[in-house]
Amino acid sequence: MDSHEEQCLPILDFSPDRLVPGTGHWITIRDSVRRAMEEQGWFVAEFNGVSSDLRDDLLSGMKEMYDLPYEVKIKNENHKASHGYMSMVVDDYRIHESLGIDYATDPQACKDFSKLLWPQGNDPFCQTTHRYATALAELDQTVMRMLYESYGLDEKKHSAERHSESTRYLLRMLSYRKQRNGEANTGFVSHTDKSFMSILHQNHVLGLQLKTMTDQWVGFNPSPTRFVVLSGMGLTAWSNGRIKPCYHRVVMSADEVRYSLGFFSFHTGTIRTPEELVDHQHPLRYNPFEHDGLLRFYESYLNSMKKSSEDLLQLYCGVKPTPLLVDHSSPPQ
Repeated sequence: MDSHEEQCLPILDFSPDRLVPGTGHWITIRDSVRRAMEEQGWFVAEFNGVSSDLRDDLLSGMKEMYDLPYEVKIKNENHKASHGYMSMVVDDYRIHESLGIDYATDPQACKDFSKLLWPQGNDPFCQTTHRYATALAELDQTVMRMLYESYGLDEKKHSAERHSESTRYLLRMLSYRKQRNGEANTGFVSHTDKSFMSILHQNHVLGLQLKTMTDQWVGFNPSPTRFVVLSGMGLTAWSNGRIKPCYHRVVMSADEVRYSLGFFSFHTGTIRTPEELVDHQHPLRYNPFEHDGLLRFYESYLNSMKKSSEDLLQLYCGVKPTPLLVDHSSPPQ
C-alpha cells in the first residue's frame, strides 16, 4: 500500500482499555466514526479484542473445514440469501467457497454447525467460533452506541443493549484463490452488503478493495488487529440516508489462499428511521421494513433480473416522492 492509500484509510483506535465512554478519546473516536460512515460508509478499527491465539485457532479450523469433502460442506444450508454454503467455479476449478453460522453469538448455533460438518463433534472449533463472534458483537455494539450518541438519540429508545436484543449475527468463513490459469479472481465485483453493518477480518493475503469518498479504489493492507467496519443497506435506511453504503470488492491474484471472515448484523424486527433523523432538510427516505424481507426481495430480484441493483433499497422500501400539485382549473394562456 502506498502513502496515498494509507491516507485514505480512516484507522481508528478501538483498544478497549482506552475506549471509556465520556472520555476525550471516546468522543474523538465517536465523532470520527460518524464522519467516516457518512462520507464513505466504512472505517478501519484497530481492535485487540481478538487475541492472536484466537485468530490463529480460527484460521486453522477454517483450513480443516475446507479440507472436508464437498458433500459434507453443502450440508450448510440456509434459506436466507448468502447465509449457507456458497461456491464459485471457473473451468472446473473452485475459486471461492464460503460457509456461514447464523446466530453465531448463540453457543448452540456454533455447536450445531460443528456437528453438521463433524458428526462426532468438534468442540475446539465450536468454542473458537463462538468466542470470536462474541468479541465482534461487542465491537458492533460499541460502534452503534457511538452512532446513537453522535446523533443525539433518546437513550431510553436507543441503546447498545436494545440493539443487541434485536440483532442476530451471521459469521461467514470465506476462502478465495486465483484462477487455475493464473488470472486474477475478479468474481466478487463491486457491491454493498444487505446487512445492517458488517465487520471484515482476514489472513495476510491481499485482495480486499474499498471505495473512498472520492470514488477511488484503495487496497486494504491486512493486519491481525485491523477490522474493516462497513455499513450495510440496513444502516443506510436506519440513518435516513445519512450513512453511505460501502462499496467494496475482492480482486484476488496472490498464489496463496486468502481466508476471510465476515461478521454481519441483521435486525430481527422492523428497521425504521428514528424520528430525530427526519426533518425538513432530511425528509423520510425509507419506509419501515423487515430486514429478512429485504433479503427475500434481493434474492427474487437477482433471480428474475440476473443482476444486482444499486437501487435495491429504494426499490424495496423507498418513499415515493409526492407529485407536485398543478392547478388545471383554467387552460394555459
